Amino acid sequence: MKTSRLAALAGAVALALTLTACGSSEESADDAAGSGASTDAFPVSIEHKFGTAVIPSAPKRIVTVGLTDQDAVLGLGTVPVAVTEWFGKADGRIFAWADDEFAAATNPLGAGQRPEILKDEKQFEKIAALKPDLITAVYSGMTQKDYDLLSKIAPVVAGPKGDIAYTTTWQNQTELIGTAMGKKAEAEQMIADVEAKIAEAKDDHPELAGKTAVTAAAYEGIFLYKDTDPRGRLLGDLGFVFPDSLRTYTDEGDFGVSISAENADEVDIDFVLWVNGRKATTDMVPTYPNLTVAREGRDLFIGDDDTDPVYVASSFVTVLSLPFYLDEIVPRIASAVDGDPSTSSD
Repeated sequence: MKTSRLAALAGAVALALTLTACGSSEESADDAAGSGASTDAFPVSIEHKFGTAVIPSAPKRIVTVGLTDQDAVLGLGTVPVAVTEWFGKADGRIFAWADDEFAAATNPLGAGQRPEILKDEKQFEKIAALKPDLITAVYSGMTQKDYDLLSKIAPVVAGPKGDIAYTTTWQNQTELIGTAMGKKAEAEQMIADVEAKIAEAKDDHPELAGKTAVTAAAYEGIFLYKDTDPRGRLLGDLGFVFPDSLRTYTDEGDFGVSISAENADEVDIDFVLWVNGRKATTDMVPTYPNLTVAREGRDLFIGDDDTDPVYVASSFVTVLSLPFYLDEIVPRIASAVDGDPSTSSD
């Protein structure tokens, strides 16, 4: 970074710190109570992969640099002042499954106003100008250097110690953000409710149990999501098992790895969930239609329309998106797994 940019950042950070300090001195217990946070919860100290975040009082202006963190914040009753761009089209990055929570949440931007959109977590000056009192970076690829800079602006909550980038569970994401907001009990109840819904779906479909499955994408051949990635983990939650034969490949990479199209027979297993459209797969892997899993229709193509909330939800995997996604996707998975090509799952 050039000297001029460093100087600009230093100035922006100094301004943000000054404004935050002024705001903190004027905050009352009534303000915290109005946000729904317990005044007894603060100050809160949260250890994470990059250090310790200390949140002195109930946050009101929250910036989410984690790609999906906004759903936990919304679900816990606050509209973020800014969210981070990822994929999918929605005004302010508030998707259909979060509309009710957005309407009911306390909005520091004003009624009906949607969050500003950041292109990534490195827009330090812009983040500082937003005067946040909490920055969440739980589901993110943030580096130690990014954290050190952001933590000069406001307390930053990152993923748990030991987590690889973009593999933090939706449960950990929700609990960490809930704790930072002084709403740990509410977060735990939200988690329990969604876990109960997943368990119900699993119980309703015992035919999924023990079948081999993988979540994949047509990218540089076939991209295999690890079963530790939120997208791959959901299949395990429904009773599927990750094929041992694919672990040789997925031992590499962070949240997944690509294998050559010539090795397409490696995914000739019980079920494949493709987070793209059918054409994208056959264009990338011309031999795929010859596999038994394809001929018997034991696959499901989510699609690639970034205005389709089901497609977006397939990769979001949050405490708010999961109930919506499960309702949409589980019946289609069951139709695919039966091995009858006449029961279309697409």
